[in-house]
Amino acid sequence: MLLLLELDLLWMTLLVTGVILRRRGEPLRAGWQRIARALPPAPIARAIGHEVAALRALAWVARRRPPTVPIGALPVPAKNGTLVLPAAFIAASGVEIAVLHLVLPYPALATALTALSVYGVVLLLGFIAVRWQHPHYLTETDLVIRTGHHVVATVPRKDIASARVHHDGTTTSPAVEGTRARIATLAGCNIAVTLSAPVSLRLNASPRSKAHRVTELRFATDDATTVIDALRRDHDR
Repeated sequence: MLLLLELDLLWMTLLVTGVILRRRGEPLRAGWQRIARALPPAPIARAIGHEVAALRALAWVARRRPPTVPIGALPVPAKNGTLVLPAAFIAASGVEIAVLHLVLPYPALATALTALSVYGVVLLLGFIAVRWQHPHYLTETDLVIRTGHHVVATVPRKDIASARVHHDGTTTSPAVEGTRARIATLAGCNIAVTLSAPVSLRLNASPRSKAHRVTELRFATDDATTVIDALRRDHDR
């Protein structure tokens, strides 16, 4: 929901800034160049990088490319429930576009805002595609939990004491409570892994993200049975 708000704030900020520049009699191109020079380069570069990565991931998903995991690893996708938010945003954007064309007296402005709304939908789908293209995965030695490009935790399979199907809908976003971590989607979690030794994890890639030590990890996957069977085979060897 915060992402949807930010996208709406973005086009409103662009609109208001353009109006201010016009009232001051400053050419739009020169005004935006002056604003760009005043912005800190590092955060802008990161934002552009995330945007490009989202569009690239959307293109990969549209072309049905296999998920990005190491050779020989078992992908553990968690797509269920991830399209609920984009569907709601697409519906809201349709209403917004219709209202803009009815309210705004300038067709060119309405068309520009429509283009921004459509691009916002595409970008949101791109962020979802990043998660699809970079799922969790199992190797011979580790269970790797990810949110997009970010590796939340690398769990040695030898430290997994038990793994079971456990449907947990108490949260729909990644969270840590004590020594229990939930890497949830909008569908919650459906696998619980108990560890014999604590593992360190970070919920996101921000430098300010806190490192947590957990002994239980819950996460979502589309095929819980396959994952559980693979983890239980470790104890049968």
